[in-house]
Amino acid sequence: MAKFMVYNTAGLTLPVEAKVGSPFYFECPEEECGKKVVLEGIIIEVSEAEFNKALESTIEEDPNFKPIEKIEVRKYVFRGRVNGKEVELPAESLVDFAKRFIENQNNLILL
Repeated sequence: MAKFMVYNTAGLTLPVEAKVGSPFYFECPEEECGKKVVLEGIIIEVSEAEFNKALESTIEEDPNFKPIEKIEVRKYVFRGRVNGKEVELPAESLVDFAKRFIENQNNLILL
């Protein structure tokens, strides 16, 4: 198991615990997320081109996610459903997220 940040899950960035290639279920209650968010799917390793496609789609849908263009390790996506809607979203390992955060201490990172 590893921890990942999944971007634009109903407009939020959510940390989830998952094993790459294995289906998982994650629920964030309204009390914690401001609205109930349910993720059902899989984190998979993809080519950088596939990651970039998911990233561009995410930013196009919600420009507030533009700061995640700075993700350097572009190899994971979440494929599945968010609140029943079929999605493909960029994901980042928590280790890579932490490295990026430390390296960019003076920059704002969207959570």
